[in-house]
Amino acid sequence: MKHLKTLFGVLALVAAVSCAKQSAKSGQVTFEVSSNQTVADVTKSNVSDYTDLPSAADFTISVSGDEFNWSGKISEWNPAIALMAGEYSVTASYGDVEDEGFDKPFFTGSQTFTVRGAEQTVVSVPVALGNAIIKMTFSESFNNYYKDYTFKLTRDGADIATFVKGETKAAFIDPYKITLEGTLVGENKTVPVKYDYTNLNEATAYTFNFDVTNVGGAAIRISFNDTVETIELGDVELND
Repeated sequence: MKHLKTLFGVLALVAAVSCAKQSAKSGQVTFEVSSNQTVADVTKSNVSDYTDLPSAADFTISVSGDEFNWSGKISEWNPAIALMAGEYSVTASYGDVEDEGFDKPFFTGSQTFTVRGAEQTVVSVPVALGNAIIKMTFSESFNNYYKDYTFKLTRDGADIATFVKGETKAAFIDPYKITLEGTLVGENKTVPVKYDYTNLNEATAYTFNFDVTNVGGAAIRISFNDTVETIELGDVELND
């Protein structure tokens, strides 16, 4: 019995030493998301001006290192997981850039980090908007003249978002090209609209502004940042 107690004591000591060595070679990590929601436009607006922001728990992360890979919701990550000391990388994302429309922001970002033995590391992943924002505004003259109108954002014939009269939401799109299509219903005529726009940038808010003018003959003026398209309507009377 005495020999057995001695044996158990030696085994316990070996196990404790082994755990101590393992602890010295591994560490633990907690992840958080740092969001840059600023978008480029003339008003220096934020993503929260156009839609609700996701919480950190809604982000999906992918952690990779030497012989280690893990993917899942950031809320599912177990900070007690022991990672071997070394270099790692993590990517974080929310949404899908190919899933376009109203209230569909796509955030993405990545970070590298180092795990040190017997240490707890907090890793902050910077994320930013990965798609572009399209909004539409209409002057009072435009709304007075056209009793109804519908505009669509399309790409390669597929509809992305439809703006009916009175729509105030902004659409989130994959930022490389877009087609504006529309039909304007006035008192005297129906006017079709179709224009292509390319080289859009991510994390940027673009505005289509529609106006009607009777200076030198009635015309529709469509402003898209620095681009202005004019559609001549001929000799028609604009109502105030």
